Parts: sequence; C-alpha cells; structure tokens
Amino acid sequence: MRNALIIGSLSMFLPFALTFLVAHNLSLPGMKHQYSQFFFITGLGFTRFANVVYAFNELNIMTSDLGQLAVSCSMVCETIVWLLMFAGAYAVAPRVLFYCVLSTAAFLLLIFGIIRPVIMLIIEKLPERKPVSEFFISSILVIALVLASLTDMIGSINLGVVMFGLVIPNGPPLGTTLSEKVELITMEILMPMFYVVVGFNIDVHSVDLKVSRDTLLLILLSTLLKIVGSLVAALCCKLRLRHSILLGLMLNIKGPFDIYLLNRYLFEDIDKKTYTVTVLSQVAITAVVTPLIDLFYNPHKRLSGSLRKSRRSMQTHPSDRELRILFCIHNEDDVPGIISLLQASNPTVASPICAYALHLNELVGRATPFILPYNKQMKRTKSKRSYHIMRAFENYFGNSNHLVKVKPYTATASYKTMHEYICRLAQDESVPLIVLPFHGSQEMSNVPNVIALRNLAEKIQAYAPCTIGTLVDTNMRHCLSKSTTFSCKVGVIFVGGTDDREALALALRMIGRPTVSVTVVRIIFHDVYKDIDEIMENKLDNGLIELFRVKAGADLCSTYHEVDVKDSEQAIGKIQGLKNKFNLVMVGQKRSAGSVFSEETMLNWSENPELGVIGDLVASSDFRGETTSVLVLRHYRDPKGSFHHHLNVYEGGYLLRRAPC
Repeated sequence: MRNALIIGSLSMFLPFALTFLVAHNLSLPGMKHQYSQFFFITGLGFTRFANVVYAFNELNIMTSDLGQLAVSCSMVCETIVWLLMFAGAYAVAPRVLFYCVLSTAAFLLLIFGIIRPVIMLIIEKLPERKPVSEFFISSILVIALVLASLTDMIGSINLGVVMFGLVIPNGPPLGTTLSEKVELITMEILMPMFYVVVGFNIDVHSVDLKVSRDTLLLILLSTLLKIVGSLVAALCCKLRLRHSILLGLMLNIKGPFDIYLLNRYLFEDIDKKTYTVTVLSQVAITAVVTPLIDLFYNPHKRLSGSLRKSRRSMQTHPSDRELRILFCIHNEDDVPGIISLLQASNPTVASPICAYALHLNELVGRATPFILPYNKQMKRTKSKRSYHIMRAFENYFGNSNHLVKVKPYTATASYKTMHEYICRLAQDESVPLIVLPFHGSQEMSNVPNVIALRNLAEKIQAYAPCTIGTLVDTNMRHCLSKSTTFSCKVGVIFVGGTDDREALALALRMIGRPTVSVTVVRIIFHDVYKDIDEIMENKLDNGLIELFRVKAGADLCSTYHEVDVKDSEQAIGKIQGLKNKFNLVMVGQKRSAGSVFSEETMLNWSENPELGVIGDLVASSDFRGETTSVLVLRHYRDPKGSFHHHLNVYEGGYLLRRAPC
C-alpha cells in the first residue's frame, strides 16, 4: 500500500504540475473559458481505475504482482484527480459547489441509509441455488437509471451508479446475475452506440496542425512526464528498472471513461478541434502502450522462475513434521471428500496436518480479484457458499482433537489467472501438496465452466511448486456416513516413477491408524529394456518400497503385493481385478518414457489425459462405480525435463538415505 501511495501520487502530481506550468506559455485557443485549461490538464493525467482493470483483464495480468500494484496506483491517481477537480470547482463557483455537496450528501444518505438495508434484506430472503427473479433484476436496473439521472442533475456525473453498485454485494446470486444481464446490453448495444456518437463528434478535416500544435505538445508532455514520474517513484520503491518502465506504461492506459469525460468538456469547455486531437491522441497512446505491455511483461515466466527456487514434494517431506496441504474447493460438494481424505492422512501429535481450505470463486460481479483469509474479509464480500464451506471445516477442526489445523481462504479471480494465486499461496506457506477436485465429467451441466476448470487445473500442474493431487471423489464422502467411526480402505497401484513415489509417500503417512488399511500393489514388468535413467529410477522405487514394507510389517492393517506381468494387457487385467476392493485408490499420473504405460503409446484412448493412463483407467465409471474414489498424484515438473536434475538436486540421495539397509 505504501508503494502504491508513493507511485500513484508522484505519477499524478509531476505531470500535472509541470504541464500546468508549461501550458501558461502556450497558445491554447480551443479552451472556451479561463478555468477550462485547469480541468483539461487534470484530465490528461487521469489514470482511471476502470480503464486499467478492463485492459489488464484483456491482457490476463490482473493477478500478477505488477498488475495489482498498477491497479492500486490507479486508485490513488483517481482519488487525487477528484480532489483537484473539487478544488478547481470551489475556486470557480464556491456557492454552486456548496449546494452540490449538500445534494450529494443527501443522496449518499439515501443510498446507504435506506436503499442498502432494503436490498440486503431482500437478498437474505432469496432462495439458495435458485435464479434471481426477473422482476427483481429489472427493478434494480430501473433504480440504477433513476439514481444516475438524479446525480447527473446535481453535477456529480456517474456518482449515482457507482454508489449504487457499492451497496450491491458482489458475486452470486445478485452480483453475478446482474453482470450477466447488463454485460450483454452494455457491450453489444450501448458501447457501440457510444462510439458512434464519438465518431460523429470527431471532425478530422477541421484539425489544423499549426493551430493544434500546442495541444499535441501538451498531451505528449503529460504522457512522458507520467512515465517519468512513475519510473522515478518505482525505482525509489526498489522496483526493477524494467518493471518501473512497464508500470509507467500501464498508468498511461486510456479508455471509454476518458472519452466520456471529453464528451462533456466538448459542450462546455473545449472546441471540436481540441476534442478531435485529444480523442485521437488518447486512442493512439493506448494503441501503442497496450501491445508494449503485452510484449515485454510475461508474469507466467516470472511466476515459474520464482517458484522454481523452493519446490517441495511428499517424498522429501519429513514424517515427524507438520504436513501442510492446500485444498482447492469449487463448491460444497467437494467438502465431504476432502475432509475424509484429511482423516485418512492420519494426523498425529508428532505430525499434525495444517489444511489450507481455499474456496475458488470466478470473478463475476466485481472489478478486481483478491485472495484473503476468510476471517479478514469484510462482511459484504462473504458469500453464503463460502460460509457453508468454512463452517464445515470449522466443525471438523472442533472434532479432530486439534490434530488438524484449518486455515480458510477465499480467492476470487478469473479462471485464466487464478493459478497464480494458488501457486503463490503454496509457495508462501511452504505447502508440499495441493489437492484439486476433478471436474472433467460431462455430467456437469455448465459445459463452458467445465472447460475453464480443466484449463485451470492444467495451469496449476504446469506452475505449481509442489506435488499436485487430483481427487476424483465418489466414495470418500461416505466413509463417515456408514458408522460413527471413520474407516477407509486405501489401495496404491505402483508401477514406478516419480509420480508413483509421491502416491506411495502419502500412503506411508496413512500407516498407523487402526481404521485405515493400506494396500500397495506393485506391478512389475519383466523382459523390458531399461536405460541408465530407468535403472536409477528403479533404485529409487525399491528404496521407498522397502521403507513401506518395514513400516507395514509393524502394522496389521497394511499389506504389500507384487504382481508380475509381461505386457500392458496383463497389467490392465490385474488392475481391473482390484475393482470394488478399496474406498480410495492412489496412483501416480505419469511413468517414464520407456515404461509400458508411457503416455506416448497409450494416451490416445484416454478420456481424461490429465489423469494419466492408469489414473484415467481407475477413474472411469466402469472401475469406480459408486464405491471407489481416486487420487492421482503428480510430482512437480522440472523445466529442464531431466531425470538427472531431480537426482542431483535432492530426491535420489534423500530417498536412498531413507531406505533401510
């Protein structure tokens, strides 16, 4: 926040002050009044919050560090501009301004004292998971038009709609429904009509470059000074030079709101020539700035680089330390299976579990994304769905003898960029495992939403700094419903490789709970050629298997089996024989390239390639039925793609040291 205040203030005051001084020595015949020059220069340095947010959503950089800093700076800029305009209006007509302030105060009292309580009362009575009535939506839109007209009459321009928008809770049900209804009308009808009006007001033939030279100089000077002001302030805040320059470009983004302000100036303060030059200049500036930002700022590359420094996995997580798991939750149906998985993971006094319950919400009905601890959110930003989800985790925490600590979070962002929040949270909290619910089934009615969720899962797997678990939940939620005591039969299908070792490492943790039985089925292929990488992989597999056998030997509920097969057909038959024997089946996503189950040879017939060959097989309805859930684990991927990199960095030596002699 401190950086945003410094950068936002300097990027506004520097261009305003210097441009205002230069303007006194220039000829600006397009200004109709003495005070017009002040408001015109103030508008040139205006960085509107709404313009920046809209552009960043288009560029998919809204959740990036630099993007969020720029949004905060734009809010500071906008606040300063309105204060300057308020001061200018007071200097021009103090008596008129006094009545405007009184009228605005009365309007705000109407909004927050009467309209807001009524709307909140109606929202509380809306039935859950049912669409909002068309009458209620229409009434809201009519009220918005009436309030906009009222504030326009008292000189506050769009204050009515802005304040009315603030009193309506964002997100479902009302905020989401309003956005869906209004967006179509606004983007497809009103905005094209607005641009047609702007086009009618522009008169290119009337522009004389000799006469408009000073106006163009003023616009160019304001733009450059804004970049310089942002650059200097950002460098003082210890930002990198590249990011400081990009921040200056970001704060020069213009949009329809600036053109709307110029439309009002056209009839009162400036002539058509100045209007034409200014509109075309702002369009040109945005047309240059936006591609430059897109070209030189790649938050995904920076995210991948920063997360690569501190990667974690289940295999290297010490068994006598707290296990931190980040659970991503889309809706209430995901909660029972996640809680059952927590119980099966065997939290103990020596090794408790810290569960980060992250409720994911799509960015609809509000402008900016956010991720916050649930308890620190303002009441108006909390949804009923989040309340029910967090309530379930609080109840579980109370019944877990404090062996499981729950930290609830909510994240609201576009599905295109939500993975950045998830990966950063995992990195900041040193989480070795992220668990995602699987929503790849076409049984879900909202097909576009399914596609967005699958794309989100792919991005998390690509950038996550730790192991990813994909939970296909069918039966885990019923492990508690059958009796008062939790019981679960866990099976691990082990072929070999980094991902399978992640599944086995999690299974090692489950050993020791009397009501949880763990069975490892190792499938061994004979007469298969192995290169040097596969021989080393096999050594790591044997080391972890031996560790499991030692622990399982002291536990009556844990067993280990080896199955010899010749080819993939026999292996699939053995896997099919495990049908209906477990409540939870854990398996790795991928095997080595030389494996019989390698993705290059067998993924062609997979319905869900993101689960891997065996994961897709056991997650199919034929195998699962209504009795088995599946957890597919994926070790983080090294960007270099080399097995030797994994071995040399940590994994090989660590696992071989853990293996019993």
